[in-house]
Amino acid sequence: MDKFNVIFDIDGVIVDSEQLHFDVLCALAPDYTHHVQPQQLIGLSLEETLDYIGVPVQQQKEITAQIVSVYKDKLSKSYLRPGISGLISALQQHNISFGFVSTAPREVCLANLGLLELRESPVLISGDDVVRTKPHPDPYLAMLKLKSMDVHQTLVIEDTDLGITAATQAGIPYIYAWPHALSAAEQYQQATRIIGALTDIPQFFKINFA
Repeated sequence: MDKFNVIFDIDGVIVDSEQLHFDVLCALAPDYTHHVQPQQLIGLSLEETLDYIGVPVQQQKEITAQIVSVYKDKLSKSYLRPGISGLISALQQHNISFGFVSTAPREVCLANLGLLELRESPVLISGDDVVRTKPHPDPYLAMLKLKSMDVHQTLVIEDTDLGITAATQAGIPYIYAWPHALSAAEQYQQATRIIGALTDIPQFFKINFA
């Protein structure tokens, strides 16, 4: 199992940030958010979110810049999901290859991943790096190619049905769903397994990460 790779989603997996994203959106676009709930926006890119809530295209660039700036200001290590820093450190210690895939803008992704204090720059496919984001397989296909990962030896950690569909369509056979407080509407029917804690991940590799 030591040849396996891991691909992490970011928002909802590395950071428990979905509510923060929604709160920032509501603060900056109050005229467009009174009719939506955060669960409706999980997994969507920022561009898709602004389209969904009805922000006019001509206003989206300015609002996007404001959202990214305010989000980064409010972000802190308290948003890291329990155990994720330890798991990443263990993967590094055991030379297990990993990367990150997200629909978010690269600037947001790097702010989130900065909380991990990685030894090296993260290997990342963001929403800025592909034309079609999740649920299209393109982000995962791009990561597989970028890291020369064997699709049959890759584990994905996701929190949304959109992300799981993307990984499934990319041909990745091992997909773990890790729910959080806003995951109630997710079905996870395509997931290989639904986990309650990251302690299940080391078991996949049959390695003791103690």
